Amino acid sequence: DVSKLEPVVARPHLPDNKALARDCGDVKVDQVYIGSCTGGKLDDFIMAAKVLKGRQVKIRTLIVPSTRVVERGLAETRIDGQSLRQILEAAGVEPIAPPSCAACLGGPVDTFGRTHGNEVVVSTTNRNFIGRMGSKDSQIYLASPYTAAATAVTGRITDPRDL
Repeated sequence: DVSKLEPVVARPHLPDNKALARDCGDVKVDQVYIGSCTGGKLDDFIMAAKVLKGRQVKIRTLIVPSTRVVERGLAETRIDGQSLRQILEAAGVEPIAPPSCAACLGGPVDTFGRTHGNEVVVSTTNRNFIGRMGSKDSQIYLASPYTAAATAVTGRITDPRDL
């Protein structure tokens, strides 16, 4: 019965270092990253928008579509008459980035969303190895778009069912 499944996160520094989201509620987060290839599909942004609609993010929240088609879908796909882009922007996310890998690959120091110190990040990407998003001192938690968006609202790892 799928309804009994609970939201899970992958704690640093391995994707299989799993824990229930509700058991990580004491983890203060600096940044939420929703995007790139794995977590940047239109369905991912629909999930995030459902959580963020009518709410405000408390921490830096980055949106990175995986492709130009997905980027267009942010403007064309609607929930209750509002485009996903409108919902995300009204919630206070950072300006939506162009499609790319962005911080998922770490990259040079000016890479969009890259970590530079001991930041704690919740990301919808698929890897959280040491240094994956830039700084070797950062802590990357992997989560679903629902959990990532709920975390953006509270500033702590949050089970989306608790909003």
